[in-house]
Amino acid sequence: MKKLAELTNKEIINLLSKQAHLELQSSFLYLQYAYWFDNNNYEGIGKFFKAESEEERKHSVQIFDYLNVRGVQVTIDPQLAAFQNLKIQYEKPGDYFEAYLAREHLNYSLLDQIGKQAQQNEEVLTHKFIGSMLEDQASSVDEAEKLYAKAQAYSAFPGLFYHLDAQIKKGSQSFDTWRVKQ
Repeated sequence: MKKLAELTNKEIINLLSKQAHLELQSSFLYLQYAYWFDNNNYEGIGKFFKAESEEERKHSVQIFDYLNVRGVQVTIDPQLAAFQNLKIQYEKPGDYFEAYLAREHLNYSLLDQIGKQAQQNEEVLTHKFIGSMLEDQASSVDEAEKLYAKAQAYSAFPGLFYHLDAQIKKGSQSFDTWRVKQ
């Protein structure tokens, strides 16, 4: 693997490591959501969250790979990816989408923080790397907001939520990133 200039800024290294672990935690969290939906006969939504889980895992690996090519010894700490004090089960399907939206906002916020820190420290490579991730995350937040709005609307009437599941199962919703993942 080609090595880039060594990254020595401890604060940026810590922020990147924290983000990679958060992405990994998000992957596990979305997988937990997927199985809840599968077990409650919402297979389309379960499939959606499995795809989201895989996407978050890929983000984690991207960041760990970036650290590695910048000469940082990567250490994956399972405790940082654990669900410590994190609510993982909800009573209503719409609540999962609210938690999903909050998580996507959190990911965006932390990536933005890393980008600002990299810019402040004139760490150009990291700023550029995070910039592309931040763009993708902004799209994910937009998608999550649309899906959350739909979930809230479909949750208003008992039984109607299955229509959202059917839309997602067919891939007929308007979320471009979902179509790409199919």
